[in-house]
Amino acid sequence: MKKIFFSLLALILTMNAMAERNQKYSVAVTDFTYNNKSESTSKTQKVLGTILDIAAGQVTIDKGQYVDAVRAKVLQGIGASYRLHAIDGPYQPGEVKTDGTTLYASGILTNISTTQRSVEDAKKKMHIEYKAQISVTVHLKDAATDKVVNSKTFTVSDYDCSWIETSEGAITNALAALGKRVHSYYNALFPLHASIIEGSTEKKDKQKEVYIDLGAPSGVHKGMHLKVFVTKTVAGKEAKKEIGKLKVEEIQGDEVSLCKVQKGGAEIKAALDAGETVLVTSVD
Repeated sequence: MKKIFFSLLALILTMNAMAERNQKYSVAVTDFTYNNKSESTSKTQKVLGTILDIAAGQVTIDKGQYVDAVRAKVLQGIGASYRLHAIDGPYQPGEVKTDGTTLYASGILTNISTTQRSVEDAKKKMHIEYKAQISVTVHLKDAATDKVVNSKTFTVSDYDCSWIETSEGAITNALAALGKRVHSYYNALFPLHASIIEGSTEKKDKQKEVYIDLGAPSGVHKGMHLKVFVTKTVAGKEAKKEIGKLKVEEIQGDEVSLCKVQKGGAEIKAALDAGETVLVTSVD
C-alpha cells in the first residue's frame, strides 16, 4: 500500500513539474497607439528632409493608416507561439488569473512608412520601386498586477525587404517580416522544455537518435530543432551546459517524439550512459 502511495505521489509530482516547465499563458492583445516621432519636427525640418530625400533619389511617406494591420500581425505572431494563446481584445470579467498566466500586450508604433525611389530599367525607362519600414514596441504585463513582464522593440528596416513595384506590396512584405520576428522572439522567450527519456539508435560511441517526452499537444512538430543540455548543481544553483542539437523526426505519441541527433552524438551518448539528466529546449 505504501509503495503504491509513493508511486502515485511520484507520478503527481512529475505531472506538476511538466505542467510548470511548459506553462501556457494567455495574452490579451489590446490597444496599439501611433507615436510618430516625425510629427514633432518643425515644418522647416520636414521640408529640408524631403529636399534631402529627393536629392538622394528617395522619398519617405508616412503610412499611419496601417496601425491596425501592425497590431493584427503582432496578434498573429503571438498566437502562433508554442506556449502563448492570443486573445483579440481585453479579458472578460472573471478571466484574469492571479497566478501570472494571464498577460496583456499593448504596443507603441513609432514608424510605419514607405520609401520610394525612381530607377531606370534595361530599356532606359524610369519606374518607381518601394520598400517599407516598421518599428513597434510591445509591452507584456501581468493582467492581475499590471507589472511589466517583458518589453521588446521589433524593427523592420530597409535592409530586411526587397524593392518592389507597389507601395501596398512593400507594406505587405514588411508586415510578413514583422510577424516572423514576433513569432520567433516569443518562442525563444517562452520555449518548450523536454527531457531525453531514452536513447534509440546509436553507432559506435555516438548517439544517432533519441526519444523526448513531448508530442503534438505541446506544439512539437516534425522538423523542429532543439538544443540539448546536461545539468548539475553548483553551490545550490542549477548550471547547464549545451552538448548537442536535435531535429524531430517523428511524433510517436502525445508525450513521445523520435529525434535525430544533429550535433554532439558522442557527448549525448556519454551523458545518457552516465545516467545524467539530459534536458532539451526548443530553438524555433
